[in-house]
Amino acid sequence: MIGNANILARRIPRQHRSRQTVEAVLAAVPLVLKRHGVASITTNRIAEVAGVSIGSLYQYFPDKSSVFSALHERHVGDVRNILERNIAAPKSSSFRELVVDLVEELVDLHSVETELHQLVSASVDQGPEHFRRALRAVFERAMAQCGSENMNRILFVLPSLVEGVVHGVTLSPLTSSQAKGEAVKATLAYLSAHPELGR
Repeated sequence: MIGNANILARRIPRQHRSRQTVEAVLAAVPLVLKRHGVASITTNRIAEVAGVSIGSLYQYFPDKSSVFSALHERHVGDVRNILERNIAAPKSSSFRELVVDLVEELVDLHSVETELHQLVSASVDQGPEHFRRALRAVFERAMAQCGSENMNRILFVLPSLVEGVVHGVTLSPLTSSQAKGEAVKATLAYLSAHPELGR
């Protein structure tokens, strides 16, 4: 995993002003990307767009990799919140509907700032395994209530399927709505082979 050294080296913002500085730095990255392109993402340019001194940036981010690491941590937190919210208080009663709700929310999350997501994913040495494991845990908990006899087979396929279509959104030329529709169709096509999971 990236950035264990970077994470440890980062100073934790405790005061309101410090947190504002960190937020400004993180918010500046997509702006630099849109205005100037990937090659222009440097700590100096990030600090300039954020409206902070380079010294202030370095207090919290020793290098550009640590900025990307912080953006990745934030994204992982957003994904975790979606998963936890859906398993704690599902909007629907069936497993099938739970999965569709999750896919739709995760596609929405990954449809925002797709170029930034690609850049951060490429810069952070962490594959999608953690995402698949988290999905598997959610699906396993929900399926236990369905009493599916095919749980192991479904858990072999479904987390990878959902991870693939969700992360595929960042590379897709489709609109967010189109991508969501295709992701849901692919998921439902697989789930249709397992009617015991509910309609």
